[in-house]
Amino acid sequence: MNRHDERSHDPQARNRSVMFLVNSLNVGGSERKTVHLANALAARNRQVVIAYLSAPESLLAQVHPAVATVNLHRRGKFSINALRRLVSILEERNISTLVAMNLYSALYGVIARPLCKGRRPRVIVSVNTTDFATPKEERQMLIYRHVVRQADAVVFGAERQRRVWRSRYGLDRLPDRTLVLYNGVDILEFSRARVVPVKLSERPELRVTLGTVGAFRVEKAQVDLVRAVHELGARGVDVGAVIVGDGPQRPQIEREIRRFGVERKVFLVGEAQDVRPYLAVMDIFVLPSIAVETFSNAVLEAMAMSCPVLTTGIGGMEEMLQFGGGLIYPPGDVQALCNLLQPLVMSAQARTELGEQARQVVEKHFSFDGMLSDFERRVLDSGD
Repeated sequence: MNRHDERSHDPQARNRSVMFLVNSLNVGGSERKTVHLANALAARNRQVVIAYLSAPESLLAQVHPAVATVNLHRRGKFSINALRRLVSILEERNISTLVAMNLYSALYGVIARPLCKGRRPRVIVSVNTTDFATPKEERQMLIYRHVVRQADAVVFGAERQRRVWRSRYGLDRLPDRTLVLYNGVDILEFSRARVVPVKLSERPELRVTLGTVGAFRVEKAQVDLVRAVHELGARGVDVGAVIVGDGPQRPQIEREIRRFGVERKVFLVGEAQDVRPYLAVMDIFVLPSIAVETFSNAVLEAMAMSCPVLTTGIGGMEEMLQFGGGLIYPPGDVQALCNLLQPLVMSAQARTELGEQARQVVEKHFSFDGMLSDFERRVLDSGD
């Protein structure tokens, strides 16, 4: 265990104990959400543990000292030793509810539960994916569908996602064990008025700046934003783009930047522990993802920062934007993206109005405090 308090744990406090189980504490939407939830629940006097199967642990410094953290040191495709460590911590900390934040961690949680001596924890599976990016991931659902069915409850990020999974993976037989909880964003932390924009020396002052945030993976399709910058330039619309993130697709993105000759217009700034200063320089936020996304934290954060957003219509994005604040285009359709971008790029007033609407939407419908209260009431306390 990396960090824990030395206090004895009152068995009567069991109903306030929760473990979040993740693959790692790498920088990512689900991982950042986990840390934020854990910190907030600890502030509400719950006993909270974050267990992660293996490194990297880039977000460890952001975990509040009141939250215990455990590296299970997974080795190989499936680690018996990591499973044993998980069972030991569940018993030692007298965990009431285990929340698996993705499918692979859910596999460990479901197997660990019957191995626990005495009262066993409830296992909740949080599903972050609507449609998979590769045939391999889809084939893995032959196993994971059985894992999900063993959960005490399955939490989805959007109604559309729940409908898809219930019909596709046989969860329709468990109607009382599925629920939808929309993501939420901290509207005080993510506020353009409170953030100093990052200094980008190469950023032309008069150019409208597009931007996106996300790991460089195939399904994130950042190359479509590069292509949009080129296409808009060909139309005589001068824009630039800031792309925050890193990952295995970086070489392909760099090749596309060179191929289209937009080296002086598109800037890859790498990973950022704090994305707010970068969001503060973006005039328009674009989410070009073609798969996996359900209810994007990155989009919610951009909306809270008063960025108008353009996103593909995958997962629950139509549900997120049903109240306004952004526009939707078909996945992979760069021409459609450019057609929506062009009038926004040409009109500062249109950008301001849509950005203000985006901020109002998250304040009213998608605040972190609202999500936290729903999470406690509907997930943690529902089994009491």
